[in-house]
Amino acid sequence: MRTKHSAAAALVLTAAMCGSLAATASAQDAITAPLITEPMPIDVDSGLVSNDGDTEAVIFSHTIFIPGAAALRLEFDEATLSGLISDGSGSYLRIRSLFDGGEQRLDARHVEQWQNTSAYFNGDEVTIEIVAQPGTGANRLAMSIVQAEFEPFVDRSICGPTDDRVLSSDNRAARLLPVGCTGWLINDCNSCFLTAGHCSTSNSSINVVQFNVPLSNSEGSLNHPPPEDQYAFDVASRQSNGGGGVGNDYAYFGVFPNSNTGLTPAEAYGDVYQLATPPQNQGQDIRITGYGTTGNGVPRQWNQVQKTHTGPFFSFAGTTLSYQTDTTGGNSGSPVINEDTGEAIGIHTHGGCGSNSGNYGTGANHSGLQAYLANPKGVCECPQLDFFFPGGLPDSIDPSGGTQVVIEVLPNGDADPEPGTGIFYVDGGSGFVAFPMDQIQDNVYVATFPAVECRSTARYYFSAETDDGETAFEPREAPNSSYDVFAAASRTVVLDDDFENDNGFTVINENVNAGGWKRSIVQGNPNDDYNGGGKAYITGNGLGNPDLDGGPTRLVSPTFDLSGLSDPYLGYARWFSAVDSTDRLTIELSDDGGSTWATVEDLTDQGDQWVFVSHRVADYISLTDNVVARFSAVDGGSDTRVEGGIDAFILDEVDCGGCIADFNGDGDVNTQDVLSFLNAWNAGDGSADINGDGSVNTQDVLAFLNLWNEGC
Repeated sequence: MRTKHSAAAALVLTAAMCGSLAATASAQDAITAPLITEPMPIDVDSGLVSNDGDTEAVIFSHTIFIPGAAALRLEFDEATLSGLISDGSGSYLRIRSLFDGGEQRLDARHVEQWQNTSAYFNGDEVTIEIVAQPGTGANRLAMSIVQAEFEPFVDRSICGPTDDRVLSSDNRAARLLPVGCTGWLINDCNSCFLTAGHCSTSNSSINVVQFNVPLSNSEGSLNHPPPEDQYAFDVASRQSNGGGGVGNDYAYFGVFPNSNTGLTPAEAYGDVYQLATPPQNQGQDIRITGYGTTGNGVPRQWNQVQKTHTGPFFSFAGTTLSYQTDTTGGNSGSPVINEDTGEAIGIHTHGGCGSNSGNYGTGANHSGLQAYLANPKGVCECPQLDFFFPGGLPDSIDPSGGTQVVIEVLPNGDADPEPGTGIFYVDGGSGFVAFPMDQIQDNVYVATFPAVECRSTARYYFSAETDDGETAFEPREAPNSSYDVFAAASRTVVLDDDFENDNGFTVINENVNAGGWKRSIVQGNPNDDYNGGGKAYITGNGLGNPDLDGGPTRLVSPTFDLSGLSDPYLGYARWFSAVDSTDRLTIELSDDGGSTWATVEDLTDQGDQWVFVSHRVADYISLTDNVVARFSAVDGGSDTRVEGGIDAFILDEVDCGGCIADFNGDGDVNTQDVLSFLNAWNAGDGSADINGDGSVNTQDVLAFLNLWNEGC
């Protein structure tokens, strides 16, 4: 039965009841708790994506995480969903809470009914997907705001009516700032840290790791320990999955030794947690120790200082631990401790405690976490010798050879260097060649670069032995990882653009139906940029693997003044994967601001790979003050697959300095240089090692004669 009250009836009813209400107001006042949300900025744009397969598929997926939110509601700036609702071919949005699994499905009609918003989702993390049927056209989702609800300390991570945590002082657990989480020392080879993945979503999430944290101020603001108890985060060591929901949330990292004491945390405080596989639930208690926030009933001075509590182990399934132990925000990343053994069996990550549920953590048995532990990085790598470069590494080297680097090989942990064992490896284009280094005192060396081709990039690394015969490398992963340096006497850079920032390139689309050039983080194909920075100019970028349709789409550089240069070069990395011979990537230069164009390259399919190329500008145009570069991609076939990319744009001029062919240095290239070279070659002098392979042989004669024929 439905009851309807009119406004007049309500007034009469109110007047009639006024006296009796007055008598009972103190016991039955309505107590409201208005829902308060805060708009939080996000940046989500799928671009135009479609399903080119044969079955229903997810063509775009994104996870939204607002730390500390109790609930989230999405707002859509654009939700274009293709297909027809009536015949079941309509695309739809699928939204899921990573906290409790709550899921909503919205087709185009529902989006309208919900006024371009979603339902409320519990927790601070949701995934949203576009699901499409094959061949139904383009879809797009764009969002710039998510509404986040932050609870006024009605905390689902307190297991019961009161917060039962007490102050503690376990110097195996640390406070992580500025993110406001907990990390803890483990028994790996370098005593590094574990925390929650959502505590380390970027290299800047954690800057400082603090121990011996003092009580906070009376209003809850933080106090900090002395510098001797604060440690700098090593970005190179960071491995994090960024947080993937309950049972899938972990990170592994290390810190540098304290700058005042020279000690690592394990050395300073003398203990770490022993990591162990979670046992089955057999009535054990679970302890959580960390730096949680405080609310009602707890002194504000306890805010984000170390506290601990034990509660019953609730469940263990797969990689998900659950326990009824009190936690709050700031406890994220805390160790989940088996109270029976004292071993850490997982990482605390999520709240959710209730009469029939517990808080949640990720088990130490997670295969992704184990993979991180098996492949430590940065300071977490197991001890080897430490290589120090007192004068730094060179920004460039002389192509004719002779550039020097000073290397000091230092002890590290239990590893001590053996004097006289240093080796220098250089790859000038034909593979690595070993060169002995000059030891100027025990374990201090000078390495000298050989001659390499001008405008080339030389790769190099170092090695030395420990006193027990082990070989250590710098970089540690050498030769798979190495340093590199450009060969030039001097270099003038007009523009070096990795497209991480907007430096004035523009896009002009002509007859483009979808997938024009866009500067963005690379997704789909290619699945990464050329130089590892993250961004490039890509056609049809997106997880649904869209591509260019129509065109041309033109990427146009800013205007360059090359009138004062002698011999500049244009370099760039390109990707072009296509099917039809009419699909083209064309690179052009103009010396009159774009009125006329000279073709530098005109390409069809080059396979799924990045290729870096360099061109002498004067071979194509005059060196004016009105030079422009242009990259044009076109899908010239019947809507075939076309995927293009441009990255690592460089416009520069290089001075190659001295001329190897002028062997005697008299300023002329003539027969006297040949005689001088042959004298050095017959004597086995190192100056005659023209090809830089470490040996003086007939290959050097051939290399020198080639250079001599070219002149200077």
